[in-house]
Amino acid sequence: MSMEHEELVKCSNCGNEDGFVIWQSLNATLNPEAKADMMESCLFEHKCPKCGHVDSYTYDLLYHDMESMFMIQLCEAEERVADYIAMFDDFSKKTDDLIKMDDEYKLRLVDSRNNLREKVYIFDHSLDDRVIEIMKLFIRFDISQEDPDHEVDEIFLEISDDVPSRFAICLTDGQWGSTPFNQEVYDKIKEEMIDPEDDGKRDYIVNMQWAGECIHNMAEKLDK
Repeated sequence: MSMEHEELVKCSNCGNEDGFVIWQSLNATLNPEAKADMMESCLFEHKCPKCGHVDSYTYDLLYHDMESMFMIQLCEAEERVADYIAMFDDFSKKTDDLIKMDDEYKLRLVDSRNNLREKVYIFDHSLDDRVIEIMKLFIRFDISQEDPDHEVDEIFLEISDDVPSRFAICLTDGQWGSTPFNQEVYDKIKEEMIDPEDDGKRDYIVNMQWAGECIHNMAEKLDK
């Protein structure tokens, strides 16, 4: 099920107060319209009925897809991460009327709305986010070698016509670039760097830091 409540927010432009719906949890299977709003960022935006100004809000949200069997918790505050990890641990131990949980569920924790949307894109298209994060790390390394003056801030996978098309690259100076998605590289990384016996469903935080640790651990094994 989805859970939402309304809070009073004040327009940053004119000061008018109005109700704004906060989603604590969003079940994409039961509320596909809300999912569409989330993917377009509308779920995090409020348009003032008086002056038309749009304010953006980010709040903790649990995204749940019953059909594809994954859950993603959005949490920007670092001090609450441990609480959500404990929540996921608890989910893995019980089944109740609110959340039907089994070993097939992927559980993830992300720290931004963009990362939430990207994870949904990845899982909706049956991709492995662990492979995607390793690919991002390689892209970041290539840029640092080819052009040391340009520092990468964020990298996001983009989907076009229902297939992964490219990685959008945001530099720390605000410039954007892109590089094509390479299916052969994806397949090679999945074959050579992802343990086939580890499905990663309980790797709660899968990001470029995770990818760096994965590569470091592989290098240590090769050195032994």
